[in-house]
Amino acid sequence: MFDADVLIAFLGRDDANHDEAVERMRSALQPGCERLVSAVNYSEVLIGPLQRLGAAGAEAVDSMFSRFGIETVPVDRALARKAAAVRARTGLELPDAYALATATDASGSGRSEVRLDSFDQSVIRAFAALRERPLEP
Repeated sequence: MFDADVLIAFLGRDDANHDEAVERMRSALQPGCERLVSAVNYSEVLIGPLQRLGAAGAEAVDSMFSRFGIETVPVDRALARKAAAVRARTGLELPDAYALATATDASGSGRSEVRLDSFDQSVIRAFAALRERPLEP
């Protein structure tokens, strides 16, 4: 499971976290690893490429997602409610709350070990806290 910051850094060769993002992507490409991103976080990833390259930038992002098998998880009412609950509990910005809601939803749906890749330590801490004390259904 990816937070947008890792994918943004992966795409940006001059991003301060680019080298670490490349390593995290390599790790995520190991056999048996599912690669997920919420539709909200996919939108975040698209912003920079769209600003720099227009439609060609969006196509490059989509190509990367296809090449690496990154599944975009759609947002429905249940996921939106979970993201709102995450935001209410943690105070994180809504896009980060969507990353956490998507990751916790994946954890609860019988998927194997779900790891959330993010450079934001507050997101990582919140994910750990939600694993210890899950949201009420």
